[in-house]
Amino acid sequence: MTAIYLLVLVNCLCTFQVYAMVVFDNLEVRYTSMKNQPCPRWVRTCLRIFYGGLAFFLSVTFPFLGSLAPLVGGATLPLTFAYPCFMWIAMRKPRPNGFVWITNMGLGCLGIVLTILIVIAAAWTLTDKGLKANFYKP
Repeated sequence: MTAIYLLVLVNCLCTFQVYAMVVFDNLEVRYTSMKNQPCPRWVRTCLRIFYGGLAFFLSVTFPFLGSLAPLVGGATLPLTFAYPCFMWIAMRKPRPNGFVWITNMGLGCLGIVLTILIVIAAAWTLTDKGLKANFYKP
């Protein structure tokens, strides 16, 4: 059981670095554009520590975000399931009412319908179970 917990901990620490890389790069670009010089290592380290501390502070301050995750996930679901199909149609411009056009349009509409259903289910679950907002009591 200890090995499982250690693997989960290592996974969380590694994925935080991967997903936060966009924020790190953005902060470094802003620093570089303001100072017109490369970002020194100590500034890069301070920015990363600041962002990690801010993320930790927000997770302790708002511990109920986990119960809002299905609602947020359902609201952002079209980014994965629907929009790519519609963007492909807009970029490639296949023959209307052709097999590829119908397939992409059908998959895009299915993604929108699934999004609506998941948002309704998440809102229903949230109203049924309620939101327990306990600030600074994790």
